Amino acid sequence: MPRSTPVKWLVSALCCSALAASASELDRLTFITEEYPPYNFARDGALQGFSVSVLQAMLEADGSAKDISQVRIWPWARGYETALVEPNTVLFSTTRTRAREDLFHWVGPLARDRVTLLARRDSGIEIDSIDALNASDYRVVVIREDIGAQVLKESGVSADRLRPAINNSSALSMLHAGRVELWAYGEDVAYWLMDEQGLDPAEFESIYTLSEAYLYFALHRHTDEALVGHMQAVLDQLRADGTIEAVQ
Repeated sequence: MPRSTPVKWLVSALCCSALAASASELDRLTFITEEYPPYNFARDGALQGFSVSVLQAMLEADGSAKDISQVRIWPWARGYETALVEPNTVLFSTTRTRAREDLFHWVGPLARDRVTLLARRDSGIEIDSIDALNASDYRVVVIREDIGAQVLKESGVSADRLRPAINNSSALSMLHAGRVELWAYGEDVAYWLMDEQGLDPAEFESIYTLSEAYLYFALHRHTDEALVGHMQAVLDQLRADGTIEAVQ
C-alpha cells in the first residue's frame, strides 16, 4: 500500500498539469491568416503586423499555451473556405460585411479598412459608379473570396471584367505591368506593398471606393458562443487597459 502513494501523487500531478495546459479557452481555437500587411504578414520567418500583435497579446492575457508561431499562414481563399467548414477555426483579418455577417461569429473590431479600385495614374481612368465600370472594357484583377472580389460580384459587375490573381503581390504586378487596368483591394495594404516592392506609390491612385468597413477575427459559425464571448471579452479588456493602443 505505501507504494501506491507516489502513484497517486503522479496521477494528481498529471491531472493538474493537464488542467493548467488547457486553462485558456483560446487553446480550443485554430488561427488562420494570410499576407495582408500591415495587419498580418510573414517576414524573415516570423509573423508580424498589428492584428498579429493583438492576437499575441490576447493569448498571453488569457494564459494560453498557444503562441503566434502556431498560426497557419495560408492563401486567402483556402483560409476563407476552411473557416467556413471547420469548427473552432478563426480567420483574420477579415472584413465584416453584410453578405458575410451570418457566415461567421465576429470578434473585434481590429481596424478600419477601405477597399478601392486602384489604377496606374498615367492611365487617366475615371470611374464614378459600378455602371460606369460595366460600361467600360477595363479588366480588374481580384483575389478569389477577397472582399474586393465579393463586393464587385455583389454589385453586379460582369464576370468577364474580373481577372483572378493567386495573391496580392501577383495582383500588384499585373496592374504595374499593364496586364489589367484596375485592382480591387484594400487601399492601405496595396500602398504598403508598393513601397515594399520598390514601386513609387505616386504612380498609382485610388479612383473609386468600393467599401469601407472594419476588420475582425471571423470564427466558424458553429463555434461555441460562450467561447466567442470570452474571446471578445479578452479583446475588450486589452482595449480598455491601453494594450491595443500600445501595439498600433
